[in-house]
Amino acid sequence: CSCEDILYSIYMFFSILKCNPNFSLISSRTDSKSIMRMKSGQMFAKEDLIRGRKLLHDGALQLKNAAGRLKDVHAMLLSDVLVFLQEKDQKYVFASLDQRSTVISLQNLIVREVANEERGLFLITAGTERPEMVEVLASSKEERNTWRAIIQDAMHCM
Repeated sequence: CSCEDILYSIYMFFSILKCNPNFSLISSRTDSKSIMRMKSGQMFAKEDLIRGRKLLHDGALQLKNAAGRLKDVHAMLLSDVLVFLQEKDQKYVFASLDQRSTVISLQNLIVREVANEERGLFLITAGTERPEMVEVLASSKEERNTWRAIIQDAMHCM
């Protein structure tokens, strides 16, 4: 690494934080010990939130577990992954959901509206041995449509 590369990396890091104050706040409040295993087997930690990634959209959503119960989460759509965090002891940790990963790669992701729930989206990880489906609920139909459009745009830009 040259000095220019290091300076450029530092510049990009602070540029991202400056453009996304919410990203800075969430990143600083994320527990450094929190780790999530992605479906691919790759480990995802706090540092991976900012490493070469851009925050495209974030906000409150709810995850539905296998029993049908809802969990309040903070969703962060980054340039290549969708991350769900939950608050625990005034810090953010990766959300837990029925032994499934809450860090979802945008590669081979299928996004579908839930037929009988106007606020709901299905996020389906395709192209793997065992596809998984996560159901999320937004606060309104309009918010759901916003999430769907931004996720699909991010998938096309990869």
